[in-house]
Amino acid sequence: MIGVIYGVVIFIATFLGACAGLGGGVIIKPVLDFIGAHDLATISFLSTSAVFTMAIYSTIKQISNKVKFDFIMIVLVAIGAIVGGNIGSNVFNMLLNIMDESLIKCAQAIILAALLIVVLININTSHKNLEVKNRFVILIIGFSLGFISSFLGIGGGPINVAVFVFFFNIDMKNATVYSIATILFSQASKLVTIGLNGGFMKYDLSLLLFALPAAILGGIVGTAVNHRSDKKIITMIFNVSVFMIILLNVYNAVNAII
Repeated sequence: MIGVIYGVVIFIATFLGACAGLGGGVIIKPVLDFIGAHDLATISFLSTSAVFTMAIYSTIKQISNKVKFDFIMIVLVAIGAIVGGNIGSNVFNMLLNIMDESLIKCAQAIILAALLIVVLININTSHKNLEVKNRFVILIIGFSLGFISSFLGIGGGPINVAVFVFFFNIDMKNATVYSIATILFSQASKLVTIGLNGGFMKYDLSLLLFALPAAILGGIVGTAVNHRSDKKIITMIFNVSVFMIILLNVYNAVNAII
């Protein structure tokens, strides 16, 4: 039964991830925390696996749809995200060994809620966006995105979207495509790190039978909706989803310390 529930959650999350650049993990992680059926490490692994699966399909589909990328920017952000993702995953594992899990869960929820509030403000207020061209700065931005997404176990979608809009002056619809491509690399890095640090057998792999098909289906439907929707619809889906995620994270933070 729990596998079916996880499958439904992951489908909705990856649909929104592929549609609005949310990645999916930003929804999967707090919702599975709320359900409370598995430990933090297992939830993080499931979230990473589902988001990575969705990102593979979505990126391939966007390329086949002849969506144009700034290839150099994607490569630089991806390299930074891989390094940052690896370090973020190692920091997460280290903290699991030395701190109470409820404290880590509370900290993750507070950090994520705060970041998402900043994201909403940035996306919905009028200001001059930057146009970063310096390759070293682009690497640092990618590193930061990878570290945050791996440490929080979220994929980083809405944070990625806000970063691409603000730092690279990319419109909302195209920023979702760049976000998914970045997520692909950061989550690949995290899975490699998990494989090297004890492997996958310590997790309940049977849950992947529900998680991965749901992630693929979510990616298919979400990518199709993204391709057919205009910027206003994408922005509305993004805003509503992020607001609900903020509320859920605030609840999870309070619940973790009670």
